[in-house]
Amino acid sequence: MTAAAAQQQRPFRILISNDDGVRAPGLPILADALKSTGEIFIVAPSADQTGISQALTAAPPILREDVTLPGGLLAVGLSATPATTMQIAIKNIVTPRPDLVVTGINTAYNLGASAYLSGTVGAARQAVIEGVPAIATSMAAAAVASEMGAAARQVADVVRHVRDHRLPAQTFLNVNIPPLPMGGYKGYRVTAQAAVRAGVETFAEEKRPGTDRTIYWSVYKEGATAPAGTDIWAVNNGYVSITPMHVGEYDEKLASALEGWFK
Repeated sequence: MTAAAAQQQRPFRILISNDDGVRAPGLPILADALKSTGEIFIVAPSADQTGISQALTAAPPILREDVTLPGGLLAVGLSATPATTMQIAIKNIVTPRPDLVVTGINTAYNLGASAYLSGTVGAARQAVIEGVPAIATSMAAAAVASEMGAAARQVADVVRHVRDHRLPAQTFLNVNIPPLPMGGYKGYRVTAQAAVRAGVETFAEEKRPGTDRTIYWSVYKEGATAPAGTDIWAVNNGYVSITPMHVGEYDEKLASALEGWFK
């Protein structure tokens, strides 16, 4: 039997992870939405790793914690960044390796330039580097409390399309889901990555009580505008945004220009 034939005979294997931590409420909701699509495995960071991008854990040794999530779901927590969690999950825990990685659902948008800072997107990118296709998923912060289930169903639909059609090597999808409009989501839009961040980050400055030391608090306000056809435009207009991404930032046009510089 060929490897392809063997893969067709076994269930489609989906590894779920995130950057919000293994006990984040979205993991069991996403797992429930995906259970009819394939065999589910959950491996995620033990603690919240929001905004850590694609950082790797080099030291100290990484601890494993086996946990039971709501609904009796078994999961593994690792004291590692999302990207390192992906490495260990694919190489040591989910064997044979998964057919697809789904990260999220992140509890705030990862749109435009904000995607570079996201641990959810960083984990998906790392999965692709390890040879497994991936989908990073996020939703509007304002909709998390009441609409996680609806968002998870949108993710499940995207997963089914990826299962049936497959992604090219070295690519992944960045999916962002808006607040649920009256009458339902307007559909899916394949979008470009906007050149701006998904919100505005400022830093509040104050003195630590009882000391002369200055401290800073990150203050992030979600919301931005961008041209039609971008991910930010899509969610602002009620569409689920699907942005195709690839690993590697080589710029062929700039390389041609540099050849002229260094003759």
